[in-house]
Amino acid sequence: MGVLAIVFAVSALKGGGSAKPIATQSSSASSEAPATSSSKTPSAVASHPSETAVVVLNGTSTPGLAHHLASDLQQGGYTLAAASAGVPPGTHATTVVEYTKGHRADAKAVAKALNVTQVQAIESTIASLAGSARVVVLAGADQASQLGGGGAQSNGEPAAGAGAGGSGSATGESAPGQ
Repeated sequence: MGVLAIVFAVSALKGGGSAKPIATQSSSASSEAPATSSSKTPSAVASHPSETAVVVLNGTSTPGLAHHLASDLQQGGYTLAAASAGVPPGTHATTVVEYTKGHRADAKAVAKALNVTQVQAIESTIASLAGSARVVVLAGADQASQLGGGGAQSNGEPAAGAGAGGSGSATGESAPGQ
């Protein structure tokens, strides 16, 4: 009898616990369609610029290029834009805006703000330098030429103060003239 009471109590607790997830599942199921369509919305409609975390990497030897582009973005309302000290592999003739899953529209908006035509899903080598940013600008020689700089690989660039955290600089310092 005691064992039966324990089994009954345990099943009642499990039943009460499973009834709640079933209710949650049914409410989730009824709201699943809107959740799915709203999860597609970020890729169709860009977030407000002030809500878009952007990291700018310098893929050239032009000092201060990432900082300059991050500053341009900040002036355009991208308050979470920051230059990174991260060094992307290879040399980059053309600026590319890359995005994490679900942030294509954000990347297109950033590209438009910088007059960049190439937008693509983020590459794994760049993702490791992105920190928590959802959009990464990989500055190329085409942007460097606007500042009168060269196009070879960068040795890195100090981060530009505040911005998208975890973007590659522990100090957050900016070199003079950057």
